[in-house]
Amino acid sequence: MKTKYILVPLIVSLLGCSNRLEYTPRELDSDVSYDNVYLIMGQSNASGVSQYQYLESYNLELYQRYMEGNGKVLISYDVDNRIEKNYIPTRFGLGNNETFFGPEIGIAEVLGQNEETSYIIKATYSGSCLLTQYVDEQGNCFGLYFRFITFIKNQLKALKKEGKNPRLRGLFWMQGESDSFQPQSWNYKKAEENFLFRLKCDLNNWIYDHFNFVDAYIHTRGICWVNPEIINQCKQEIADENEHCYCIKTNGEDNTAITLNLKSDTGEDENDLAHYDSKSMLLLGQTAGEYLIK
Repeated sequence: MKTKYILVPLIVSLLGCSNRLEYTPRELDSDVSYDNVYLIMGQSNASGVSQYQYLESYNLELYQRYMEGNGKVLISYDVDNRIEKNYIPTRFGLGNNETFFGPEIGIAEVLGQNEETSYIIKATYSGSCLLTQYVDEQGNCFGLYFRFITFIKNQLKALKKEGKNPRLRGLFWMQGESDSFQPQSWNYKKAEENFLFRLKCDLNNWIYDHFNFVDAYIHTRGICWVNPEIINQCKQEIADENEHCYCIKTNGEDNTAITLNLKSDTGEDENDLAHYDSKSMLLLGQTAGEYLIK
């Protein structure tokens, strides 16, 4: 009996990630109006462990807007088992718990500049590992991937039922910290390529013209992660080698100068070596948003 329980999920995983999959984006129709949808996936810095209370003194107008909710950018989410299937105005408190926010706030600031309503589907799980919970270097898929792809599909179908015409524009992927602890961390590049290919195949019906993949470096300062440089090198190579793939250098290596502000003038906890403070998370989301709409 134990053998059956072990073999069944393995077989499903291998069949589910068959090499026979094909990805061919649909052609845009200039006479058709589309409703733009954007994805957020990853682990804790994608879920959001940044305290929004500190943004009140930094940007009162923005603070008030997201306390009320940005009605031009609607979001549904499965975040660390907190699930909202209805599309609601993007607001604070949609992170790891009700006191936190994630990259959705900065992304919504960018998307909200357009006249039409945009949509975000956020599917994240803190501490999750690409190589063991999503897709590995051989293309085998695991439980968290299937869970989130099902959620995303259902949310796209829900928009269709509401009379919308959803078009997936891209994904912001903020993940890799857990994989830096893996002995096979060098396999991260191949695993991420498999993950992106499988995701685009599974969501092909909603992709038109092209799909932007926005990645981001993990933290390299301090003693937080084991092999962060390896993970970041893998991310950068994917961005360099593939069209419509982008990588945000989050340790101050480029003009965005996004850093983990472990000690800042907001008075936030300087001992959290793993997560962005509020201003850094806001900037991270805004930068990701600019790439997503390319």
